[in-house]
Amino acid sequence: MNTFKLVIAVLLWAVALWRLPAAVWRPRQRSTWLAFTGLAVATTVGIPSIALAIDTATGVNDLCVLIKNLIGIGACAAVLDLVIAMARPDLLRRSRRFVAAGSAAAMALLTTLFFQVPRPVRVDNFYEDHADSAAATGYCLTFVAYLALATAFGSWLCLGYSRKSGRSFLRTGLQVLGVGLGIGTVYSLFRTTHLSARLLGLPFPMTEPAAQYTADAIEYLAIFLIIIGNSLAPLGTLMQALRDWRSLRAVRPLWVSLTAAVPDIVLGTRVRRGPRIRLHRAVIEIRDAALVLSPYADAGMRERALAAAREAGPAGEAPETTAQALWLRAAAGARARGAAPAPADGPAPQSSDGLDFDAEVARLRQLTAAYHSAAAEAFAAAEGAPRVVGSP
Repeated sequence: MNTFKLVIAVLLWAVALWRLPAAVWRPRQRSTWLAFTGLAVATTVGIPSIALAIDTATGVNDLCVLIKNLIGIGACAAVLDLVIAMARPDLLRRSRRFVAAGSAAAMALLTTLFFQVPRPVRVDNFYEDHADSAAATGYCLTFVAYLALATAFGSWLCLGYSRKSGRSFLRTGLQVLGVGLGIGTVYSLFRTTHLSARLLGLPFPMTEPAAQYTADAIEYLAIFLIIIGNSLAPLGTLMQALRDWRSLRAVRPLWVSLTAAVPDIVLGTRVRRGPRIRLHRAVIEIRDAALVLSPYADAGMRERALAAAREAGPAGEAPETTAQALWLRAAAGARARGAAPAPADGPAPQSSDGLDFDAEVARLRQLTAAYHSAAAEAFAAAEGAPRVVGSP
């Protein structure tokens, strides 16, 4: 399993480095960074060549096992802090005291039991080679008992909170994270059952090498799912930011055209935030500009725009958005020429209040394309020409 262990270690370090900038600037992200950094260090210490180097440098046989398990407990505590912060933030302050106290007690007990284990020589498998030592068995049971409690509680919180999340990526991420923590509980129970059977002299359905291989496979699967589950939410945020950036670029030509016709509606403050905020601002200013231009398009112009949209558009396509683009472009031209707006009791502008934000953005992207089409240009030119009395 050394190859799998190396792959997991690389993935954990990649996530830890990825999370480092957020941990520096955002205190709420530090639990995530501590969790993955702890898991990365613990997994790295478990690599045979690294473990041998630690034991050789310190002169303490199997010290790498204690270091790995102590760091693992710290990582579990950080994972619990992360999960509680997401699922039950109201319990975060009180839970930190209990988690810290439980983790400290487990670390102290592990350290005490470790130094009571006779270790005349360094061994390759601490769990298997000290099977006849009560202190070693107690050490192993202490670690897996803490791990079982922490992962079971974390899995329960994740799976319960995932049902309340409205964002698909966050919901899926919490579900995968909860399953990964649940598999961590399975790992702990497997280890507990194996150690208890060995301590009591009961038969176990696997040989020692097969049991070790199975335990490692369950552990690595749990860590892999925890990595995936924790990465899905930020991945969803990144994909949403990319979609917002593309939408912002798509509607910007319409924003430029309408704000050129109605420059007063543009907010003077520069927006330096992410694409979502900038997209919201662009949508609001497009709406405001459309409201200002609406009185320059009387009922007759709108009827002609709708007829032109139906004539120009494919059969079966809703022509209302295209019609709005046509009369908006003609209205902008009318305002630029100094034409008088229609009376206040004229037709109301097309409302988009019933649309959610994403649907409104999709509609504005269609509106942008129609506004800059040849049909809109021809319609605006025709509306700008002097009309003959009695003409349709």
